[in-house]
Amino acid sequence: MNDQAQKLRELAQKIRDERDRANPIVDPGSSRPETIAKPEAKYDIDKSRLPRRDPNDKDAAKYERATKRIASAGDVQAYRDATKGRMAAAPAQQRMAVETPRILGEPAAIASTAREPGPTPTRIIAVSSGKGGVGKSNLVANLGIALAMRGRKVVILDADLGMANIDVLFGINPKYNLQHLVDGSKSINDILVDGPESIKIVPGGSGIPELANLSDENQQKLIENFVYLDEEADIALIDTGAGISKDIIAFILAARETLVITTPEPTAITDAYGLIKVLTQRDIEVDIKIVVNMVSSEKEGREIADRITMASKQFLNKHIDTIGFIITDPSVNMSVRKQKPLLTLYPSSRASKCIKEIAAKLDVPEEYGLSTGGGAGLRGFLSRLLER
Repeated sequence: MNDQAQKLRELAQKIRDERDRANPIVDPGSSRPETIAKPEAKYDIDKSRLPRRDPNDKDAAKYERATKRIASAGDVQAYRDATKGRMAAAPAQQRMAVETPRILGEPAAIASTAREPGPTPTRIIAVSSGKGGVGKSNLVANLGIALAMRGRKVVILDADLGMANIDVLFGINPKYNLQHLVDGSKSINDILVDGPESIKIVPGGSGIPELANLSDENQQKLIENFVYLDEEADIALIDTGAGISKDIIAFILAARETLVITTPEPTAITDAYGLIKVLTQRDIEVDIKIVVNMVSSEKEGREIADRITMASKQFLNKHIDTIGFIITDPSVNMSVRKQKPLLTLYPSSRASKCIKEIAAKLDVPEEYGLSTGGGAGLRGFLSRLLER
């Protein structure tokens, strides 16, 4: 310790001597501008103490300057000791010019180069139902448009293996579909289709059962394609099939957040509860929200939703949010026949207004006391799906 202290004192004296010779401090009242030269002493830099340089950082030059100035905590302290008495005579602006950054923790000059937080991962929402014919796909199509109208970048993935019809609802005829992406014959850019309000559509097709049999190389290629989508979307809506088959459950659990669609029909209510039961048994943490479609009034929708949420709480110990209702509206069937989305063809219809309200709650769930499924974006979704 004595040797180290002696070295520090010698270094401090050396700095004082060189500063006095190079640029003496004059009286603050003098008309000649005062300058304080930096010591010319050379230091051996311990780069292991410094954070790794980011070559893409716009402030990388600051890093280079810092590494030339900072050797160790002892060097910095010696420098401060050597200049302490003289700094009081220098103007504040000049003192800033020679201030040495701290290296206790992270150097000030280097701390300014910290990278901004990365973008939020794409939010994945599976839209499901216990039985078919409840308007699930129609809701997905129009909900995607409603979210896009709110400024969100939306991707719709048609994963209804048996009845893929998102393309029909949008009136498009895609050349390629999900099958071509899974088998590796096409990239995500090849199969993506543009929809209204700049939404992107991944057309449905078979091929999901083959995911488990993909080679490691093809799995990695598939993940890379989904990573591209992660950069292109804020929200991904996944139109799953109806029921409780293995593939449907896998999609929902991989998404971590789902809207379960039902109608006032007793069979639809029973099957919706059955789907919730299976999901909860597999993963109690999965985020489930209820939408009641084709109701005669909000009161009817509320009563049906309450029946499902109370049964889930009582028998499954699972809390479920009710996110909205859609009033029966003849304009829905008219838009389907014309192969045009409801929100595009009849934006002021009662059903359109209901869907916009649901979109608002999904967009800012915290304002309505709603939870979200979290997850790690589309890449995380696909990774979980491949691991099932």
